[in-house]
Amino acid sequence: MSDFLEYSFRIVGPKPDTIPMARLACYMAELAKLMGSPEAVHFKEILDKSVSIVAVADAEQVSLISPRIREAAQNDNDADASSPWRKLNEFLAEDGWTAELPLPKGGEVISFPGRLKTSKAIRTVNQHTSVQGRLVRIEGVGDQVKVGLDIDGDLTARISINASYARELAQCFHQHVRLSGEGKWTRDTDGRWFLENLKATAFEPLDDVPLTQTLNRLKEILPSGAGEKIIRAVDELRSA
Repeated sequence: MSDFLEYSFRIVGPKPDTIPMARLACYMAELAKLMGSPEAVHFKEILDKSVSIVAVADAEQVSLISPRIREAAQNDNDADASSPWRKLNEFLAEDGWTAELPLPKGGEVISFPGRLKTSKAIRTVNQHTSVQGRLVRIEGVGDQVKVGLDIDGDLTARISINASYARELAQCFHQHVRLSGEGKWTRDTDGRWFLENLKATAFEPLDDVPLTQTLNRLKEILPSGAGEKIIRAVDELRSA
């Protein structure tokens, strides 16, 4: 299949032997609608390590399919593509899952956050934001590249950073880092806030010191009896 390129829609949560076939068929139907080009897109396989629906498309159609998916994810302006985009996220929200779809030629990953897109946004704010986690992915082309952080077991790829910083950041691969920059936050009708994206402009490596070692350092820094004084002060504030 040298004349075909792959789109692998990976659903994070289920396994091939746990997802009902009827539900899998719903996902596949909406994915086909999202990609468009019905005569040029074909089903290839479902990978066994996770529910990854792998589709292949004619190479010459990629220049139409990838921008269509990107536009649906970022702007929701294309009526033909926005409907299956929202439907896929509705399925994910109902099932409690998320998904991701790497685009061929460049490595850009489109995130399907599920509940974030199905709950109506009632407020959006931009403010300085910092997040921290284990650096597990840097990918993409152009001036801005995607950064993947493992934050308490939740893999998020809604972070980008300038390519010039990414080369230095890559030296911290599989280490804990803090990324800071302009964050876009969205509040839904349930009153919950979600970080929609973060354009990082700075980062710093974090010291992976075990908790016991940190506590021992505190013992060395604090004078004798300081701990009891802190506890008494907190109790006085509570009773005030």
